[in-house]
Amino acid sequence: MLYSLKVMNEKYWSFWAQTLQQKHLTPLALTLLEGSGPLKIFASQVMLGFLPLFGQNRDSSWHSFACMLEDPAECRSFTAYLMEEKST
Repeated sequence: MLYSLKVMNEKYWSFWAQTLQQKHLTPLALTLLEGSGPLKIFASQVMLGFLPLFGQNRDSSWHSFACMLEDPAECRSFTAYLMEEKST
């Protein structure tokens, strides 16, 4: 199950990176992902709590983003991906 969750999260990475780049938010996102520490877990829990109220299911991009925030290794991997995308 953990592997399938990781694969599910990674399928959204290019979409998230592209969206951040289009809105010129990549530097801010990198700062928050690298420096927010335990706040990422809190933000993840808040997101997961509110997602059903907005009709988001477990297959949504928002759910995957919240799950990524909870997993330190996954968060580091996405941060590295963002840094790579930013440099290209």
